[in-house]
Amino acid sequence: MSENENYDSQSEVEVPKKKRKQYKQKFREEWLLKSEFRDWLRKDKKDEYIAICNMCNNKRLSAEISVLVRHKETVSHISNAKKFSCSSSKTTQQTIVSAFQSSQTPIEKDVIKISTLKLAAFVAEHNISSNTMNHLTDLIPQLCPDSKIAKCLKLKRTKVQAVINNCIGATEKQSLIKDLQVQKFSILIDESTDISVIKTVAIVVRYFDTEKGQVMSRFWDLIQLFDSNTTDHSANAQKIFSLVIESFQKHCISLENIIGFGSDGANAMMGCRNSVSSRFRHLCPGITILTCICHSLHLCASDATKELPYNCEKLARNIYNYFKSSSKRQSEFVEFQIFAEVDVHRILRPSQTRWLSLNAVVDRILQQWDALRLFFDTKWLSDAECQDIHAHLNDPVMKAYFYFMGWMLPKFTTVNKYFQSESVVITKLNPKMTVLYKELLGLIFPASYINSTDIELIDPTQEVYHKDLKDIYLGLGATKTLELVEENRKTIFRQNCKKFIVAACSAIRKRYPINDPIMTAISNLDPEICVSAGRPESLAPLFPIFPRLIPKTLNEQQELDDEWRRLLLHLPNDLEASQRPPDKFWQLVSQIDNEGTKVFKRLSTFMLAMLSLPHSNAECERIFSKVNDVKTKKRNKLITRSIRGNLLTQQSIKRHGQNCLDFKPGDEMLKKLNQNIYKNENEEMILSDSD
Repeated sequence: MSENENYDSQSEVEVPKKKRKQYKQKFREEWLLKSEFRDWLRKDKKDEYIAICNMCNNKRLSAEISVLVRHKETVSHISNAKKFSCSSSKTTQQTIVSAFQSSQTPIEKDVIKISTLKLAAFVAEHNISSNTMNHLTDLIPQLCPDSKIAKCLKLKRTKVQAVINNCIGATEKQSLIKDLQVQKFSILIDESTDISVIKTVAIVVRYFDTEKGQVMSRFWDLIQLFDSNTTDHSANAQKIFSLVIESFQKHCISLENIIGFGSDGANAMMGCRNSVSSRFRHLCPGITILTCICHSLHLCASDATKELPYNCEKLARNIYNYFKSSSKRQSEFVEFQIFAEVDVHRILRPSQTRWLSLNAVVDRILQQWDALRLFFDTKWLSDAECQDIHAHLNDPVMKAYFYFMGWMLPKFTTVNKYFQSESVVITKLNPKMTVLYKELLGLIFPASYINSTDIELIDPTQEVYHKDLKDIYLGLGATKTLELVEENRKTIFRQNCKKFIVAACSAIRKRYPINDPIMTAISNLDPEICVSAGRPESLAPLFPIFPRLIPKTLNEQQELDDEWRRLLLHLPNDLEASQRPPDKFWQLVSQIDNEGTKVFKRLSTFMLAMLSLPHSNAECERIFSKVNDVKTKKRNKLITRSIRGNLLTQQSIKRHGQNCLDFKPGDEMLKKLNQNIYKNENEEMILSDSD
């Protein structure tokens, strides 16, 4: 029995036979909207209303609310209610719902399933708490009382996560498994700790997706390193490698299909000994190992910026800290921005770990420099916190340092941003890095020395070949700002800037081998070069470099080389290599046929596999950004399995449409949406939120 309820709405009252059908139809519709069916209200022989408690062996009670409430609080009723809630009530409810649904046509059943899947996709895409569904599915029928589908939607908290994990997510995983069983692919991994201090490893695979006709990076798995059964709590290379390999082997994916591995430059990942990469080299001979270029550029910028005075970074942090927690100070600063005729913008925060974010901070401070100087001119006498800031803002040398950083840092950020792209840019990696390295070398070495010396033999620290200090170009802004500065301070400034450039060149030389045979070979296979007159005559020199990409037998290798040699003979005139991404170009080449035979089948397969090699680890970083969106402070008990299901579902939505509105569930999802969706939920309890 329910307290403070309208008992007539949950009851079956004895009425004249003529109206019984009408009442039954009305109550049947109401029962479908209720989650509990406990008590029946009837008339006895004396035409007095009585209540019969089904849970207490049909005990007869006076149909008064006070009596029913007292009975509900008795020990015997509470004890019987626990048994009844998991047996009789559930059976009664399922019987009524089944009877109602038995009249549905197959088309209506499919529409209900599709509605359920789209609603679950909506929850996953927008990172909505599963607890919301406890009210939403009851609210929808009230908003649409004439909708049969709305009344049949049954998608509460537990079921929506089961649909996300075992219908949409499982279908996406099955699609990935089928692709990886036949396609060559690369593996990208990274590890991180989420908001509830659980360390996980994200795995992304990169391969040519025949359905989409392009090379794609797709989320594969999210593995928790430690759980309640873990005895070894060290996140070493052996443990990470074992978990990664196991995630593929348990799905019968051949290790022969693994052609590349990419990660950040951490020692556990990329060390020459006892690392994940060294184990991949041993298990998969000939695999291509590439360190994330974005992480490398970040470290290069970090090493270089350390050569500048610490006061530069300190000034940026002090200005941000002065304004960050005071709306009064920010409001006062707006007046000075308007007076100085600069855009009204907030001061940005310098990141503690991402040095390349300093570029945006420097640009913002330079833009607001005059307004900041005027503001702190009025504050430094009365506020001791402002004295250092005021002194630095009125120092032309400090402004020159900011002009220098504002000129130098974009050289790193532009290349970094380019290689964070999801598109295929690996063929441009070596040319872009070579241009950046030569540009930096050109600031401290004469052009004649750079052109006459092998770039690998140039040592940035050899001062004997450097330009004179006064001849080093440091940017127009810095040069103009230093015009009225004393000569000795100019000399110190130039020395520090020279150290910055030398450190940047040394870091690039250390972390990126310019003449590496693998990167040189990949850049030479850019489509624009492949269709030019200066292309290599044969692919044979590349076979030892990419042993896992070439065919196994000599005859097949010969066929591959023959296709390369006759590429220009059969290439259509309208197939412009420069107008298309590399993967799209080779996908179109693979479709060229001659009397029903694919002319470049082996060549296109080789090229598309080569384009699947990783150039950066940005995709793994994006996965952890999505994890932070899914697992928040209010949802800090969300387990790894549910996060994995949400990520796979979000990926499936993107693959089958732009968003949940365009999402079209496939036949496989409809088949999986049955009573077996809970088959894995008994092993791991789903916790949607902390409360």
